[in-house]
Amino acid sequence: MAKRWNEDDDDLDIDLEFDRVEYMKKEINKGKSTLVAVAIAPIFALVSMSVFNLTMHSLISLVTGMLGLIFLKPIYDILNIDIDKIDKKGWVKNGGVYFLTLLAVWIILMNPPFGDFADPQLNDVWVEVDINDNGEWIPVEDVNTTDVEEGKSYPIRIVAEITDNDAINENSVKINFENEGWKNMTKIDTHLYAFDPDITIESGTHNYEFRIRMEDMKGNSNSVNVDHKFTLEAS
Repeated sequence: MAKRWNEDDDDLDIDLEFDRVEYMKKEINKGKSTLVAVAIAPIFALVSMSVFNLTMHSLISLVTGMLGLIFLKPIYDILNIDIDKIDKKGWVKNGGVYFLTLLAVWIILMNPPFGDFADPQLNDVWVEVDINDNGEWIPVEDVNTTDVEEGKSYPIRIVAEITDNDAINENSVKINFENEGWKNMTKIDTHLYAFDPDITIESGTHNYEFRIRMEDMKGNSNSVNVDHKFTLEAS
């Protein structure tokens, strides 16, 4: 049960004094220290990216960026920010804000339009067939089996889906089909490139090995081996 207030109680020693001015000074001081941490993080993100360009090592780059924390105290002194009024929580907060800002700017600089360090990717490969020999290419798995005649040969082509976070150098997309040497693949749609091996197949299961290579406009390249097995079914 709660104790009733008794005016005769003199056990309670409550200090109702509150220095509003001192409190505001402390809060402003803490706010300035946080803003400084946010302000210098992008500068060291640029330094970090310079290190990455030299080493191509993301961990070394980020560690270099974190060295900016060492400069917080000297900068606080220059800006007359009273570090004695920054408690342990304040230092942890400023360090966390600095790291998150550094990381955000670093990620932005790593991607277009500022930078592109990712290799282009081969997302998918499939075979298309021209059932009616009229230039209408259909993925093998979408072919109606009633349209396929036993013993009849059909032309095929290889289609690859290639993506990049910037832009692909279209002239760089090539295929080495069945070790016959590198040949150009033709862009047929957004992200799609095709190669006509000038062969025909009959119904049944087929397997082809080839290698596809590509390069983006920044010079990042990739090369992928493909062992593709598919079946052209006839009813």
